[in-house]
Amino acid sequence: MKRFLFLLPLLFWSLHLMAGEVETNSKVTAVTVYRNLARETRSSVTNIPAGNTEVVISGVTLQMVDPSIQVSVKGDATLLSASVRTNHFREVLAVAANPKAQKLQDSIKVLQHELRWISEEMSVHTGELELVSQLLAAAPSQKEYKPVDLSACADIYRSRFMELKKKLFDLQLRQEGLEARIAGHQGEIQAMAPKGKHPVKEIVLNFWAEAPTTATIKTMYLVNGAGWTPMYDLNVENTARPVNISYKASIHQATGADWKGVDLTVSTSTPGMNNDRPILNPHYVDFVTYALSPVSVGSLQYNSMYTVTGTNSNSDQSVDAPEYVVSAEESDIHVDYKIEIDQSIPSDGNQHICKLKDYSVPATFRYHTVPKLENAAFLLARITDYGQYNLLPGKANVFFEDTYVGQVGLNPQVTGDTLLVSLGRDEKIVVKRTRFQEKVAPKPVSSKIKENFAYQIEVRNNKGVPIDIEVLDQIPLSRTNEIVVSPVETGKAEHDLATGRILWHFKLEAGKTKKLDLVYTIEYPEGKAIAER
Repeated sequence: MKRFLFLLPLLFWSLHLMAGEVETNSKVTAVTVYRNLARETRSSVTNIPAGNTEVVISGVTLQMVDPSIQVSVKGDATLLSASVRTNHFREVLAVAANPKAQKLQDSIKVLQHELRWISEEMSVHTGELELVSQLLAAAPSQKEYKPVDLSACADIYRSRFMELKKKLFDLQLRQEGLEARIAGHQGEIQAMAPKGKHPVKEIVLNFWAEAPTTATIKTMYLVNGAGWTPMYDLNVENTARPVNISYKASIHQATGADWKGVDLTVSTSTPGMNNDRPILNPHYVDFVTYALSPVSVGSLQYNSMYTVTGTNSNSDQSVDAPEYVVSAEESDIHVDYKIEIDQSIPSDGNQHICKLKDYSVPATFRYHTVPKLENAAFLLARITDYGQYNLLPGKANVFFEDTYVGQVGLNPQVTGDTLLVSLGRDEKIVVKRTRFQEKVAPKPVSSKIKENFAYQIEVRNNKGVPIDIEVLDQIPLSRTNEIVVSPVETGKAEHDLATGRILWHFKLEAGKTKKLDLVYTIEYPEGKAIAER
């Protein structure tokens, strides 16, 4: 049985060639990276004979989303269909183009021919053995047969049989030697295959051509295992200058195939997500009934994007650029950033940074403090008309006066007309919040208790220049009519009755301190306790 095992890889390879398929060399030439997926564009130039031909584009990652395939063809051939399959024997085919592997394959063919001839010789010798046995077995039945002939027959049988058996034995040894050599060659070929090679997907294209032609084929398809997240560098020289925003894409890909020298585009689009508008159905209220219900977990479904484009599609043109240039193309629902220099991103799952855009953004600056939560003042950049910059939520590295401050979150998906960006805390702004115990005194009023709460906030500017600052605090809200909260002293602060927010906004000169008083009362029934939450 073992003599047939080494023929299996060659059998699969032969069956592949017998199928009448044309395998073409292809390369990923362009990649568009989306937030959660990527789209690969694979290009190839193929000679297509007259008639019906299947062209196989191999080496496609298993991460391919099959329904997303799109094909365009330039040439005098008609594309009839496109399909996707998985090739589990790609490892054998991958080494076929290796010159050393070709020599080994040729040697294997010669050895196989020798094996076939040995098999023929063994068949002849085996047949002769059977013939001698039959003749000797029939001899005693002959009329002229004499007992004296028995010794002669035995001698013939012994000598001829020994001669034939020796030949068969030698042939069997040669056969085993040839099989061992073939197995060795097969091992060498197998060793040439890339270690850890995985099966690949293949795109099978069915063409019809009136005459032999050369076609330029482009296939586009989505792949899982890739995406990007936005990140930013915010650099502020001083509060008199604009905010410099460097918009970057942190790209990751683990598709199983490296992207080498590709035209890279980063898109804000999110294909594969449910893009159907939500439908608001009638909402009912009824009496509660209790029953066990099964819980099912849904999965992401990709909308079919299969299209087949015929001839006369324009070919891509690449232009070498001496410097890093990114062009942005904005549509109604997304923005594509095309990097004009070829990029290479390995399939390692690591983060690879590509710059998308630099902005010099006009901003006003104001300090902000919430002393109830933290005795610190933070510098905020206030950016208006921020929608024009096509920013997405992400992390931002903040640099102020050429010093790294830290990392903050940047979220432009807000409904306000001003985008607030925290540039970090300023240690030269001192903030302190104190509760005055002597002002707290429960006072019975009929059957109710009225309690005073008094706080003083101090803000000192130790900088050498005036600052614009806002101080945020709050007065608690009551959830019941039995508890009444009343402001007593808030100065010139803005009081939002719906949220209880108290906001002071003022300018503070260099080296000056400002004190703010916040006093409110809480009235509640006697015999009950209250707590602020």
